[in-house]
Amino acid sequence: MTTESRIESVTEYINEIAKLSKRSTSIHTFRGQRNSKWLDNPGLLRENSKLLTHEYSAIRDLHSIHPQEFSQDLNMFDRLVRMQHYGLPTRLMDVSSNPLVALFFATEPSRSKHGDIDGRVIIYDVPKSRRKYFDSDSVSCAANLANLTDEEKSELLRNEEMELDDFNKLRSCDRLLQFIRAEKPHFRPIINPKDLIKGFYVTPKMQNSRIIAQHGAFIIFGLKVVRVRGNSKSPDTISRTMIDIPQSAKAPIRRELDGLGINGSTLFPELSHAASEIVRRYSQ
Repeated sequence: MTTESRIESVTEYINEIAKLSKRSTSIHTFRGQRNSKWLDNPGLLRENSKLLTHEYSAIRDLHSIHPQEFSQDLNMFDRLVRMQHYGLPTRLMDVSSNPLVALFFATEPSRSKHGDIDGRVIIYDVPKSRRKYFDSDSVSCAANLANLTDEEKSELLRNEEMELDDFNKLRSCDRLLQFIRAEKPHFRPIINPKDLIKGFYVTPKMQNSRIIAQHGAFIIFGLKVVRVRGNSKSPDTISRTMIDIPQSAKAPIRRELDGLGINGSTLFPELSHAASEIVRRYSQ
């Protein structure tokens, strides 16, 4: 994975974002990671995650233990958002429409046995066809994959090249349709396998203070991770560009962001995080 550029200040960063905006008519969304070596995967799909094969059971276990927490959620996507908020890895990847929020997360200190580690901001170029809202049919298809067993998801993936009619005759596809129609009774009983493969950028309900504060959105992943770097020739693909932040620039950039009102207490408005931020501020 190569890097498009490196920056050492907020000004340099904003200039790079402005250059990207001039080159594209698509919308951009941003993700910050404190370790530049990490792949930009949702928690469920990371290489060292053993949870993927148990996604079906993990979802049900959490729902069974705390059913009241999910009583207001109208669809599976809303439930996945809530589960991720409380720490369960899902097929959702957090992104933000605000580039400064991503920069904040990219400048979080990170160390390994080899020393300090650079951070990274990933900028996703999202074509119109991949932008959806929380109540989209395509999003319902991808989100309800979480309700299938590992064997059922494997059957769908093996047969992704099938003709549409044959694909929809699969037992696993019929089961997926049952879950979708439980939340959308009028859903047309045809599932396009493409909606189960590629990711979608999803604008969620602004239903919790953290999503609001972080200008949050999600990329929901389907049956596999599809990666494209730089400007894709396909108008239907989410492409990405990387900006790295050297570890030596993390602390100065954090101070700049603090002066712009981007800090732990504004991005994590819960009382416990606000208290931690106050302690940090007065301990410097």
